[in-house]
Amino acid sequence: MFLSIIRSSLAVLLGLALINPAGEGIKSTRASQHASVQVAPQTAAAQVEPKTAAPLFSFSVMSDVHILSSDSASQLLLRQALADHHELRPDSKLLVLNGDLTNGSEGDYRSLLALLSRQPHAPVQATMGNHDYYGVWRKPDGQMDYTKMNTSWTSRDAVALFDRMMGYDKPYHELVVEGYRFLFLSGEAYRDVDASINEDAYLSPAQLSWLSERLTAASSADAGKPVFVFLHQPLPQTLDGTDTELGVVQHKELRAILDAHPNVILFSGHTHWNIETTSQVKQLKFLAASSASIREVWSAKNEPETRLLSQSLVVDVYPERVVILRREHTEKRWIEPSIAKGYDMK
Repeated sequence: MFLSIIRSSLAVLLGLALINPAGEGIKSTRASQHASVQVAPQTAAAQVEPKTAAPLFSFSVMSDVHILSSDSASQLLLRQALADHHELRPDSKLLVLNGDLTNGSEGDYRSLLALLSRQPHAPVQATMGNHDYYGVWRKPDGQMDYTKMNTSWTSRDAVALFDRMMGYDKPYHELVVEGYRFLFLSGEAYRDVDASINEDAYLSPAQLSWLSERLTAASSADAGKPVFVFLHQPLPQTLDGTDTELGVVQHKELRAILDAHPNVILFSGHTHWNIETTSQVKQLKFLAASSASIREVWSAKNEPETRLLSQSLVVDVYPERVVILRREHTEKRWIEPSIAKGYDMK
């Protein structure tokens, strides 16, 4: 077998196996993603790719790239991450940019697209994050003023800009890759519409209805096959760091839809919390996972780490399992353990 499943009653109960990137079973010495599941300290062997049968396909998940036309640091970090992903998975089928692509200006989007055009990468799909609405804070001179909204810019303008720059007709959509469904969700409104939205994702009834219909269709076609769902903001009270804000305005409705489909893996970003030192994968009735941040990683103190980090995910899809590998790009190393989720494809 590709993985040595941890002999833990909890791991068996959750249907998850924690592995290191060398493909070895993990012995018990330090706390890991789930209570009572422990893993060994990282070793040199953990930096080596598993030598196993090739997956059906792979894809990458990045979030919070925060590209600003004036910020060379954000552009450098994204270039490093793109190069790392391409070296690791040159035949990857998809690169997901899961929200907070920009600070909401057309210049930012043009800088992002120009950067992408200069480096090899898998085909890109994207979602909107709260920062992609930040044109509402931009003054006529281009400077940001977070105390006063720009009444000449609206949520509708932000969505239209995202759709136009990324080539969509609306901020949520579906893609099928190698027979597997990918569903991309986005918040559709910001504080100019309703101040209580704050930095949370507002999901319209139409988007929620669409999601429910697409998941039902996926279950009818093949109930055992995983479905990959992407939303920038995480559901509240799930992963570490998700108790500081609501995250999703319609979180109860979204949670009810996803709870009915245990084959879903929900990928989020937004909190920036470190995927190495905090719990950013959790088995609910579905699986939830965070991809941290490319631009700036935060600690469990909910503040930026004191050293430069840049993190994201590589996802390998096999016939009966999905393996989520976690990557730190500034040091070009794997973060152990990786997470394997099995599916009944019979």
